[in-house]
Amino acid sequence: MTENRVALMRALFADLAERVDAAYEPFAGHQPEAEFDSWLDQRAVEVLPSAARLSIDDAAVAEHFDLAFSSAREVAQALGVQLPEIEAFAEAGVDLERFATALTADPSLAPVPTPHGLGSTAWKQAFEALGGPLLLIAEEAEREFAVVDAAALTGAPVAVGVEKGTGGDAFVSWTLRLVPAQPGPPLLGLSFAQGPHVTLPEMLMLQLSRVVAGEPLVDATSFTWLAGLLAGGKLAARHVYDEAEDTVRITCREVVSQGPHLGARPPLD
Repeated sequence: MTENRVALMRALFADLAERVDAAYEPFAGHQPEAEFDSWLDQRAVEVLPSAARLSIDDAAVAEHFDLAFSSAREVAQALGVQLPEIEAFAEAGVDLERFATALTADPSLAPVPTPHGLGSTAWKQAFEALGGPLLLIAEEAEREFAVVDAAALTGAPVAVGVEKGTGGDAFVSWTLRLVPAQPGPPLLGLSFAQGPHVTLPEMLMLQLSRVVAGEPLVDATSFTWLAGLLAGGKLAARHVYDEAEDTVRITCREVVSQGPHLGARPPLD
């Protein structure tokens, strides 16, 4: 058990920690901390199962994960689905140790647990329910939403689907990848060929998580390519946040298009 987690558990059970320490104080040479910290180990598994099982030693990285999942859980509720616990992603094959290393090296990356298979209506309703910007999706992307929706499912580990009932049961597939979350794409001036690209659901999840967390939305002065070819391979979708009109726009452009403000947010899986 790391010192950081011991400190956290002592803070959570401060009164009990004081009573246990006082009870052992008369016994010279005995270290009450050892037995109490052993008890804390057991309680940590119950109270903080994800942190305990994942053994993320870097406190900043552990907090990064905790905050990301906390925000995503609220978004998932607005979407009408249940966010799997982080252990489910690990069991599906997500390399969390690699993620922790990457987050230590680049804190601008964001863990983005994302449901796939909900359809555009669910996302639009979630933006409205959470008080986010208006979500507008171009006709081409709307018509082939299933293509951009499932673009990540062929390569990234997929967690067990969660059942959703809205007039008919369906199973939602979940991915967990690290997405560059700086204001603009880290790679700019690129055509669609210079991937890999974040998916549309991941981008929407990232933005809604930032809405929930009270953080500024990304792509206020840039466009991000989104994975998935449309119109027989001629078009691809892109994401932008229109701050003046408080609108997230998904538009489509020819895959050969490029410009100084159009780029990629390559996810890590």
